[in-house]
Amino acid sequence: MKTDLLPTDRLPHTAAPPGKLAPARPSPLAIVPRLAGYGVMAFIAWLLLSTLLEPWLSTKATRAVLNAPAILITTPISGTVSELHAQSGQPLEPGQAIAVVKNSTVARDALTTLLTQRLELQGRLDDLNHRLQADQRMLEYANGQYQQYQSANVAQLENAYASLQAQQSAASAKVEELDNKYWRAMALQRDGAVSAATVSAAQAQADAARSEADALDKNAQGAGASLAAARRGVYVAAGQSSNDQLTQLAQRRADLQSNITNEQAQIDALDNQMGNLNALIAHEQDRVQALSDYVVKAYGRGTTQEVVAPVGTQVSAGATLVRATDCGKTGIVAVFPARMAGRLNIGTRLLVKIDPAGRTHHAHITQLLPTANEALQNGYSAPFPYAEDGSVYAMAQWDDQDAANAGMPPCTPGRSVTTSLR
Repeated sequence: MKTDLLPTDRLPHTAAPPGKLAPARPSPLAIVPRLAGYGVMAFIAWLLLSTLLEPWLSTKATRAVLNAPAILITTPISGTVSELHAQSGQPLEPGQAIAVVKNSTVARDALTTLLTQRLELQGRLDDLNHRLQADQRMLEYANGQYQQYQSANVAQLENAYASLQAQQSAASAKVEELDNKYWRAMALQRDGAVSAATVSAAQAQADAARSEADALDKNAQGAGASLAAARRGVYVAAGQSSNDQLTQLAQRRADLQSNITNEQAQIDALDNQMGNLNALIAHEQDRVQALSDYVVKAYGRGTTQEVVAPVGTQVSAGATLVRATDCGKTGIVAVFPARMAGRLNIGTRLLVKIDPAGRTHHAHITQLLPTANEALQNGYSAPFPYAEDGSVYAMAQWDDQDAANAGMPPCTPGRSVTTSLR
């Protein structure tokens, strides 16, 4: 028997049997939990892929920071910081005064010794100067006395010489007269008017007068020589009080002049020694002053990063006063995973982004390090980023000839950047 089947939507509605409920239609919201589960599974899958696969495919450094060499300005002496002329962010120039360290325990033994020597030397100089002045006054007095005695003696000799010259003239006239008398007696004897005895007597008188005239001539010559010598200050005659006095005065003058010469030579030598000693004292005073208030100066260009020892701090020799940064040598310190060690080498090009939305800068690796010890990190302004075991430190510098470096931001050591292989 053939029966036509009717569509279900055309079946007549039949009531459910008593005691049983009709099944409920599924709600559209029932699919939401299933979709959420699918989303969680997709996220976990993406997380696993990004965690496990992306590091093996990525060329980025795990960590990278800007860094620059540190400039440590230290004090060579112990003391207290009395002045400080550096502030954070302030640029520094070579030779610029940074701080003043006051030290009141500077040894002054050498300076005390030099000052004592100068006092002793000054005392000797004063004594010599007093002696020189006394000798000069004595020499002036002796010169005055000598001039007076010499003038009197020369006048006396001139009078004696003039007297002898007058006697010479008289003797010459007498000799001439007696010679005439002798020649007249000779003429009268030839005529027989006088005897030979008269002629002999006349001759004897003439000879005596000539002898007397010769003696006067010698005396006059001696007196003239004595007068000339006296005018030159030379006295050879002894036994005369005036001559003895002049000789003593002349000797006294010579002794005083010799003493003055020797004293002046000693004073010149001591003055030269005093000049050298004063130079040593000035140098030692400058040294003591410099160490008592020692001015610490910058030895290179940079930017002040941190004031380690403010005013009033007690510091020891070698202590750091100011930490600065050499911004002219700013570079990048990047940490690359061990798997990328084979792709890293000196000169490898890097791409650096300082700001996520900023321009890309170019750099190149200058040094590769398996580890960064504390001594190395102390030479830089910021600590190096953390590195896992096996990671490689790559230290890079900017490409100076790369136009992308234009507009480089200011020196900011420790700032995180994004670094990847080029």
